Amino acid sequence: MWHSLRRFASAACVLAFLGASHAVAQPSAYEGKPIVEIQFPNGQPLDPADLGRVQPLKTGEPLRSQDVAHAIDGLFSTGLFSDIVVEAQPSGNGVIVRFITTNTWFLGGVTVQGKVIESPNRAQIQGAGQFSLGTPFHEADVNTAVDSMRRLLESNGLYEAQIAPTIERDNDSQQVFLNFRVRAGKRAKYEMPTITGVTKLPSATILRATGWRLPVIHWWRHVTSTRTNGGVQDVLNKYGKKDRLLASVQLKKLDYDAQHRKVRPSLDIDAGPKVKVISVETKVSRRVLKRYVPVLQEHTVDDDLLNTGKLNLREYFQSQGYYDATVDFRVQPVQNDVETIQYVISRGMRYRLVRVIITGNHYFDKESIRERMFMQPSGFLILRHGRYSEAFQRKDEENIANLYKANGFREAKVTSTLAPEIRGKPGNITVTVHVDEGPQWLVDDFAIHGVTEFKLGDLPAPASAAGQPFSEVNLANDRDSILTYYYTHGFPKAEFKAAWQPITPGHVRVVYAITEGDREFVRGILISGLQTTRESLVTPRITLKPGDPLSPVAQTNIQASLYNLGVFAAVDTAVENPDGDTTHKNVIYHFQEANRYTISVGFGAQLAQFSTPNGNSLGSPGGTFSFSPLVSLTVSRLNFLGLGHTVTFQGVYSSIEQRASVTYLQSHLGGVDGRNLTYSVLYDKTLDVRTFASKREQVSVQLSQKLAKSLTAQLQFAYRNVSVSDIVIPVLLIPQFLESVRIGILSVNLVQDRRDNPINPRHGMYNTLILGVSSKYFGSERSFARALLRNATYYSLGRNWVLARQTQFGVIVPFSAPAGIDAQESVPLPERFYAGGGDSLRAFPFNQAGPRDTGAPLVPGGPSSEATGFPLGGNALFINNVELRFPFIGQNIQGVIFHDMGNVYSSLSDVSFRFHQNNPQDFNYMVHAVGFGIRYRTPVGPIRADFGYSINPPNYIGFSGTPAELLNCDPNKLPSQLPGYCTPSPQNISHFQFFFSIGQTF
Repeated sequence: MWHSLRRFASAACVLAFLGASHAVAQPSAYEGKPIVEIQFPNGQPLDPADLGRVQPLKTGEPLRSQDVAHAIDGLFSTGLFSDIVVEAQPSGNGVIVRFITTNTWFLGGVTVQGKVIESPNRAQIQGAGQFSLGTPFHEADVNTAVDSMRRLLESNGLYEAQIAPTIERDNDSQQVFLNFRVRAGKRAKYEMPTITGVTKLPSATILRATGWRLPVIHWWRHVTSTRTNGGVQDVLNKYGKKDRLLASVQLKKLDYDAQHRKVRPSLDIDAGPKVKVISVETKVSRRVLKRYVPVLQEHTVDDDLLNTGKLNLREYFQSQGYYDATVDFRVQPVQNDVETIQYVISRGMRYRLVRVIITGNHYFDKESIRERMFMQPSGFLILRHGRYSEAFQRKDEENIANLYKANGFREAKVTSTLAPEIRGKPGNITVTVHVDEGPQWLVDDFAIHGVTEFKLGDLPAPASAAGQPFSEVNLANDRDSILTYYYTHGFPKAEFKAAWQPITPGHVRVVYAITEGDREFVRGILISGLQTTRESLVTPRITLKPGDPLSPVAQTNIQASLYNLGVFAAVDTAVENPDGDTTHKNVIYHFQEANRYTISVGFGAQLAQFSTPNGNSLGSPGGTFSFSPLVSLTVSRLNFLGLGHTVTFQGVYSSIEQRASVTYLQSHLGGVDGRNLTYSVLYDKTLDVRTFASKREQVSVQLSQKLAKSLTAQLQFAYRNVSVSDIVIPVLLIPQFLESVRIGILSVNLVQDRRDNPINPRHGMYNTLILGVSSKYFGSERSFARALLRNATYYSLGRNWVLARQTQFGVIVPFSAPAGIDAQESVPLPERFYAGGGDSLRAFPFNQAGPRDTGAPLVPGGPSSEATGFPLGGNALFINNVELRFPFIGQNIQGVIFHDMGNVYSSLSDVSFRFHQNNPQDFNYMVHAVGFGIRYRTPVGPIRADFGYSINPPNYIGFSGTPAELLNCDPNKLPSQLPGYCTPSPQNISHFQFFFSIGQTF
């Protein structure tokens, strides 16, 4: 016969023994009998360590009603049970105790499915449900979530949307997975809004301002929440442009017509009077007033905003050098529907801050203090009158004082005075900042109490240790670092208290008291939501294992690592049953996979002196100034085969380049971050120079490995077929230049990047080294070794100036040249070095540096042709760039003074630093260019315009006819016997060069 004990929802425990007739038996019937067995017939989800801690009943020990009550309370406190019934049955001389439990369900994941178009997106719909991963699940929450989601959809015009929730349960993990399938239906459109109130504007003007109807064609647009709210705001902005700053526009309701699928907004408008903000005595632009007077931004008028505008304008004029400026305001009564606000501004004399003097400092040097100051003396190109205002003065005093107080100078005081410069022009002033450091407080005695789970040496080194400066900042830093250490090692309830007391003047005793709390551990890792992705891709990245300390830091680091795979739209993580009284908890990772296909189309252009081939003319081998539009297409398939791999097609088409490639990226090879394997197929036709177009058909495989934070290594093998086309120099009709050549090349690339900002660096360095070997052992028809080294460094000169320099050196060494071909000439034209242009050597147009065509045999062993002067590339390269970057106009426009020097040389032995060209056939000398550039800062990088002057550009012999005419020029005849178009034409690279693009030169 079984008897039962139940835990009710109230705080009290009721112990009852029920017989078969349900009569209440005396507790003494079982009290004290030995427990033979303890059973959980429905299973129990607790870790054995937690079960032994919260359930005091033990087999072999006597049964006590008090212990049963404690067991019920303890089991309920874990949060893993929603109902508990305890049954007892006699067994021999003892009793069997059975816990009949109903487990709590926890939310394991939420998914939104169906054809969901933006406004709202899936994440917004899911967020409307307000679910928290890992928390107890209640079925009533589903209906509440559906209602919230439906309201969100309706606010976006989806009044016919249907939401079908489904619930999946996993008994093993006690998890519930919610799936909301959304059928959005058709989106409603706006119709003519109802407009009430005192509008003072025509209804047609208000309607146009909403943007709810397309202009000209007058089609109503689809309803979205963003469009609705934006329309209301745009109407308010329209009134603001009419100077009606007190206008109010309220959306009263949205009436939906289900029959016609239309939504009629109701707007209630109060235009209010016009508000004009003007300045008197001193003229101030509307732009400045709008920036500094918040009345013009907040669209309301009150004393607080008016006073804020007063202070802002005073600080503005002080920052412009008018340090004695006074500002006041007055509000005029409304007349003729206009309320006028006058800011009375008296600028006074304009000053110039020429010096900022710092005195009294001993502990910190002046540069350390200046780094924290807003006040700044006048400069040559920027801050012509310096930077000063009373607000800056107060802020600098506060910052310097805080610096000292953070380092133990608790009594530090900082004052500053403004005085005329004794020597200099009238209006020049000096600010003197005086630091009264006072005594430095030190920690004489330091102790930590309450540490039992770790050795004191394991904790982070405290900033308030004995002998260190004493400050509240150090106490706060120690608190953060020590608690972070405890949280990382599984102590989520750790507490920290700091106390200190003076020992002698300037010397204190610091005591830290730590309450560690219970340590929590990982019981298991619960993974859900994977559909296409293989679990083997994510499990190696989940470094938390059962039995590890439960570390929120490790948990979020794992989340970041999973995001880095690039295949998930969301990675949600949580601790299951976070409020339950258990020391072993499950960690949840729920995944939402990203869209597998991404498509992007881009448009761009280059404006420079290009060397585009022209098959009808050999004139201007140095290139012509032209515009090259560009269009690109990229299609990517993410998470291919569920392995996290990516297949990408890229296409580029412009007047100087046509390229198509397919790449297969195997990222995180072997589960190692920073190790990627890439297979690629490439077709590229590039108009490198006016001489020819290079065509490259290539397959390659590349292994890259991140060796350190700033160092990456790449090993690549490429097998390609290179050829030339669009040839305009008849000498290149010689088969050895015209025929395609197979190249097999093994290369190693090292990249070291220590720049603070790759887009616009101010300090650091950037180094690359490329080494490659092409040999018959790799299936190559040409053999050569190739090396290219680049070193760039950046130095900050003060706050705003940057000195940047870059050196490039490259060499190609051919070997085992085919019979009948000169070793240097055996290197195919597309494999040679080319330079010139805005990103390399600004003494030349794009790819115009180096050796040129000086005439060659038309046929092997025959007479020489006329020289055409077209560039042919070279086997050695040296370029050095130096730039001085400085503020030019305001904060967004930067100026650059540059010097470029270098060239492309025929071979390594021909590298020369000579300044002068010996003759029109000599191209192995150093060419120099100087110039000025402008950089305009944008979110995607600086827009760049460079104006260069080439000091010693090369002269060469060109030809102004066509290729056919050149072939008719018989070199064995006298010049007087040849047509006029056969006369060689002396030409040269222009002294003046112009380049326009995006990004810094290097």
